[in-house]
Amino acid sequence: MRIKRTSRRKEKFKKRLVPLTILGLVILGIIYQQIAVYYNASHLGRMGRLIDIDGVNMHLYESGNSDIPIVFTANIGSNVPYVDLYPIHSALSENNEVMIYDRPGYGWSDYTSKSRDIDQICEEIHTLLHADDIPGDEDTYLEPFVYVAQGMGALEAIRYAQLYPEDVAGIVFIEGTSPSFAADYNNIMIIESFMVNGLRNTGLLRLMSNSSFVRRTLNDNNELTDNLRELNKGIGLEKNWNRNVIAEKLKFPANGQTILDAINAGQTLGDIPVRVITSESNVYSNWSRTQKSLLSLSTDSSQTFVKDSTTIINESDVPTIVSTIDDLITHIHELRDDY
Repeated sequence: MRIKRTSRRKEKFKKRLVPLTILGLVILGIIYQQIAVYYNASHLGRMGRLIDIDGVNMHLYESGNSDIPIVFTANIGSNVPYVDLYPIHSALSENNEVMIYDRPGYGWSDYTSKSRDIDQICEEIHTLLHADDIPGDEDTYLEPFVYVAQGMGALEAIRYAQLYPEDVAGIVFIEGTSPSFAADYNNIMIIESFMVNGLRNTGLLRLMSNSSFVRRTLNDNNELTDNLRELNKGIGLEKNWNRNVIAEKLKFPANGQTILDAINAGQTLGDIPVRVITSESNVYSNWSRTQKSLLSLSTDSSQTFVKDSTTIINESDVPTIVSTIDDLITHIHELRDDY
């Protein structure tokens, strides 16, 4: 009988060994991830400043000086908007004031527990951009700016212009997502975002950090300097597809519909100048139609084409993008001179 009891105990132990080993490895992975995140926080540094917006620190980078600021917003899933948009804002900052913000969950900004519906996002951005305004001192007020929106960041640019038209002097969409595309967006691939989130939280993404899969996931741009790529990788391994970013993606259809409802109610962009930069290599079959819908947002709109995908800003497309922004600013000055 003693032999049988010993055998049963061994069998029970063997059955428990695999799940216990997996659990132990997961716990070790989580600890490894948290230690690495703590190290990166002090090692990578920060390029701009943090501003408290209703208890959440939001990051804002500013450089240069001009009477028409340029405000950048990045595509969903961007690890560090400062890095992803660097080829453009660095080329413009010599002669213009440029501002790049990180939505909660992006770059150096904190996470938030608030809903990621489009109006909440725009309210946060409005508060952030006007944080330095001093009531009664107009010299401190933010001047109407050119909004440059990459990819799905186009939704907040459109909605922001609907809610705060006095702030927006013009908009440039870089492969911008139209409200109609967002409203019809199929989130069937959201499982991939959850998978990356799990790999990141358990440290597995960090262990695979030199693989081609992780480089693609982190949108590594090999045309950038090593320091910028290291910054993108470091923050990406900390924040890529976190809960705030996933919540944004899940809200796409509703956020797109919010904008469409406002447009159908007559709330277009009026004569705010809009410039649409479209990639010739986009894989979506209906992309041409959705880009034309962006043109219809304003009575003052035009379209420019670039060759490469703008998920990663390629050096070859930078002159066209920068020229489009510069031409829009010149156009805005001409409009002001006409009054």
